[in-house]
Amino acid sequence: MRKERGRVIEVLQEENQAVPIGVVGSPSDTNQITIDILESAENSRIRGQMVYLVLPHEGQQMAVLGQISRVETKNRWHEDMAFRGIIKRQGELQNLSGRADVRTATISVQAAFMISENEKGEEFSSEDMLGTSPSTGKAVYAVRDEVLSILLEKHQKEIVYLGRVFGTQVKMPQHLRHFGKGTGGVGEAYHIGVFGKTGSGKSGLAAYLLLCYARQREMGVLFIDPQGQFSSGWGLPFDLHRALFAQGRDVKVYKMATGLRLGDNALQFCELLAKAKFYQFLGIKNADNAEIAVEVLYNHVRKALTAAGAKLDAAPGNLLRDTLTLWIADEKSLERIYTGKERREQLAERLRQILSDAEEFTDCQKRWTTALDMFQKIDSKGNERTPLSQVVASMIRTAETDTQPFIFLDISGEGTEFKDDDEIKALLLKEIASTLNREGGEAFAQGKQLNCLVALDEAHRFVRNFTRSSDTTEMSKLTTEFVDAVRTTRKYGLGYLFITQTLASLHREIIGQLRLCAFGYGLTMGSELANLNELVGDPEALSLYRSFVDPQSRKQYPFMFTGPASPLSFTGSPIFVEMFTRYEDFVAANPWADYSGVPKVRNTPLPTRGYKDEESFEKARTLDFD
Repeated sequence: MRKERGRVIEVLQEENQAVPIGVVGSPSDTNQITIDILESAENSRIRGQMVYLVLPHEGQQMAVLGQISRVETKNRWHEDMAFRGIIKRQGELQNLSGRADVRTATISVQAAFMISENEKGEEFSSEDMLGTSPSTGKAVYAVRDEVLSILLEKHQKEIVYLGRVFGTQVKMPQHLRHFGKGTGGVGEAYHIGVFGKTGSGKSGLAAYLLLCYARQREMGVLFIDPQGQFSSGWGLPFDLHRALFAQGRDVKVYKMATGLRLGDNALQFCELLAKAKFYQFLGIKNADNAEIAVEVLYNHVRKALTAAGAKLDAAPGNLLRDTLTLWIADEKSLERIYTGKERREQLAERLRQILSDAEEFTDCQKRWTTALDMFQKIDSKGNERTPLSQVVASMIRTAETDTQPFIFLDISGEGTEFKDDDEIKALLLKEIASTLNREGGEAFAQGKQLNCLVALDEAHRFVRNFTRSSDTTEMSKLTTEFVDAVRTTRKYGLGYLFITQTLASLHREIIGQLRLCAFGYGLTMGSELANLNELVGDPEALSLYRSFVDPQSRKQYPFMFTGPASPLSFTGSPIFVEMFTRYEDFVAANPWADYSGVPKVRNTPLPTRGYKDEESFEKARTLDFD
């Protein structure tokens, strides 16, 4: 608002606009201020309101802002035991009930701005701290958009609006900076958490976060998508890929089912065969025997590849037949699996049957190919696959002066035997995390500072809240990998974004490393509330959070943000935001996000399941924020 430049105090105290809702009461201190509510504001919605007051401070004026977390009504006559008997019989005290009520509110100080003058006599604001408690009787006003604009004028270029101040129509200013240095950068990486029950609005918020970070072309983004929702745009409140394209980002989507391959690792291939029920098909059903069979098969696969002069990524078509033939001929390998002669002979006979019976061999080949496709340059369906490690490494190796990659990894496995196997997805995630850690470390050693955000949706499905040394599952290994990553990758310039339904599901070490958090509806029971209390530590803020109403009843999606989410939160106090649910409102507040003039982009087939055409799908998604 350029027309307001140089007259900060006038905007703050403009008679026609500044609406007092109360005055400073007692007791108040530098962290929490008591407000005596004026009679004119008693019937207004006060809780959640953001307010400000202007105080004299060291010869200048200071604007102090906070959000009302609690409102309390007191009536000394209703507290008097002598009158309670009358109330019991009559229901009220004539001329005292209501009229003698005193309402007080409590605000937690979120920000303070010193109002100074430059050499031209123009007023400007700068962040400061409230150094003494305010005097009683000072007027307290409801915040307006004009007030926030004039106080945050120097931040205007980096401010984004994800929604409104909780319970009001005032836009909440927020900033989402890249991790690098220079304009718009915070100078270091940090980790982020988005929490909330199903239907709390996590997906809508995550989509807005991705779009806001997309403005920062210096920042690379890798989104790991276990459900394929963000890779396709399914269930989001706007066309995410089109919006990203409008920001000048070259969006790439890789699908586990058709576009990604694992490294040249024959042992990993043999382990994946277990997920395809390959060993069960051979008649090896006991878990211990199957574990030994993995090692045995691995040795024979290596021998068959060596004899063919081939690697796993271009495996010859007769690899299965050659491997089973070697296995039958190796008596010692059969004995390793079964020490008993009868079971050993049964296994050998089963292998001979598969090799001699065309139908049996075809069934066996299907299971074999299911796993082998994930290692092939060109799979059995003719899909050309890119190494997963290469895709991940591209996030690290892009020149710092170039627009950084924006990549979606769809690991949903749609169309494969592994679609519902979280252990397989955990294996892929472990390779992603280890590649990032390795490549990031090498880049750091060479003096390169990364600027990357790695987002993981549905984190609770893959990262456990504890690990045991005896647990050798892929999920346990992945949890250990992520715990190590959040400790070490920040110094490389690489931050993680975890999107999950619960706090209790994540490892405490990961939660302890999160700097920016957004909490949606539903974390109010048992261990969830205890963890939230430990993270936030502000009982008044928690009280306001617990007042959130189920979004499905009103289609309003409130979030509590902690950490560096806004230029108004530099004191560390949480801010409360009601998210924009219509993209039109988001664009009205953030004109840079308008993609109406950009052609539609499809990186993946539109998932119009349940809708007769694309138009019906687009119309439905504008109503779906959560």
